[in-house]
Amino acid sequence: MDAVPLLLSFLALSIVSMDLALSIVWTRRARYSWSWALIAFSASLLGAVVAFALDRAAYLAFTGTARMVLHYIWEGLMVADSAFILVLLLFAINWIIARPMSTPEKVGAFVAGGLYLGVSVTWLIMAIPLFSILQYLIWTLAVVYCVILLLHERKSIKEKSVRTACFSLIFISFAMIPLVILAILFTYFRMISIPIICLAYTIAFLVFLFTALAHQEKNASQERPDFSFEAVSELYHITEREFEVVKLIKKGLTNKEIAAELGISVNTVNNHIANIFSKTDVGSRIDLLNLLQEASW
Repeated sequence: MDAVPLLLSFLALSIVSMDLALSIVWTRRARYSWSWALIAFSASLLGAVVAFALDRAAYLAFTGTARMVLHYIWEGLMVADSAFILVLLLFAINWIIARPMSTPEKVGAFVAGGLYLGVSVTWLIMAIPLFSILQYLIWTLAVVYCVILLLHERKSIKEKSVRTACFSLIFISFAMIPLVILAILFTYFRMISIPIICLAYTIAFLVFLFTALAHQEKNASQERPDFSFEAVSELYHITEREFEVVKLIKKGLTNKEIAAELGISVNTVNNHIANIFSKTDVGSRIDLLNLLQEASW
């Protein structure tokens, strides 16, 4: 049974790693001012899961002084990381729903993070069960605040993927209530609840990122201009014959193959390509293809 938390943490590690990778991809495409917070949140969560997994691995692999020293190291890193995640979560929820935080709310976020850090360090040093319970209560209250905020502001969220993600977070938060109660009452459930809760929320986050990226791709395809003679001619003033040559260049045909395809001489193809390069202000086929790519054609 002692290996269960470690196995769950390995599973959570794989999901969080995917979250981080997709967060980077999404952030590079998104235009939200708060999108960087997703990378910070994913990276911090990954660090916390790694620290938890290493702590559990050290518990199973070592005994005596080595186990104790490694426990203090990995638990200390996880505590510091979790305190940062707690503060970031309270800010990020407000950024996501585009709700300005008041000064007392900002101060409250840092106070909650500091309180969690103080309680966790006390638990780490003194091992008093009450402080372990307080750790859970502080995080629980932070999640309750986020859920209440999302419920109150749900109608103001315009982005469909963000709204879906928020409802998923609300649903998961209610689903986690029995586990949180068991974790507060029993030490063993307190241990396994960490990777389970992490898994639940990171899977929801993963679904959101997949949905958001798919939505971006759909919008990009809808906004992409048609590769038509009218569109290209309007920008670069090329002739219909030159446009046919451009299309064949896009297909990767050589000058000789283009000449055979259009039934003209290679010299004529060379002249057309020279005119195309001059009108589009490029110096090679590669530059031309890059230009068409930048125009999403």
